[in-house]
Amino acid sequence: MAGLLEKDFRLLFQRKQALVLFLVLAVVFGFTMNGTFILGYLPFLMTVLMVSTIAYDEMENGYQFLMTLPINAKTYVTEKYLFCIGGASASWILAVILYLAAKAVRGETIDFLADLPNTVAILPMIFILLSILIPVQIKFGAEKSQVVMAVGCGILVGGVFLFAKVVGEDVLKNAFSFLNKINGSVLAVGAVALTVMIVAVSYLFSYRTLQKKEF
Repeated sequence: MAGLLEKDFRLLFQRKQALVLFLVLAVVFGFTMNGTFILGYLPFLMTVLMVSTIAYDEMENGYQFLMTLPINAKTYVTEKYLFCIGGASASWILAVILYLAAKAVRGETIDFLADLPNTVAILPMIFILLSILIPVQIKFGAEKSQVVMAVGCGILVGGVFLFAKVVGEDVLKNAFSFLNKINGSVLAVGAVALTVMIVAVSYLFSYRTLQKKEF
């Protein structure tokens, strides 16, 4: 496990120029743009970079080499989820620091309780994104996964649009109004439970997919 983590960190830092560029842009956007844009920007970019390490493992029979070591599918998938979730969490913490620092520089009042929903809400979204990207990357590989994600996004957007048309605006407004009346703690617990469930299903799918591959 430690060896795999070291490998992924080395792969990540081989792209130092991209990392430095993303960090510079994060600082610039954090201090020049109002709102919570930075909270999603930095974790999203880091998520894409970390998931891309799977493509490096796949290149030049990388999987075949890794599986000759004392590593199995479960170890590999577990490490990949820990690496990506840990990296996404670290980039989110940095984004929150930049967000609060920018508010302080602009002379805005920092209210941690008021900012808490905005800062925390991005984490479940990032984890769910990881839960989609990792199994797709493992299942279809570097090239096919891009096509699958593009088609999937198109279907999702079309499905949401169609759903909104079929259900109607009044029903959607009533649904959002009902959600606003629910206690914030209940919503938070529900979001955490849903995220954990999605990550668990994603992990099992990734593990079984890699286990079935022939090396």
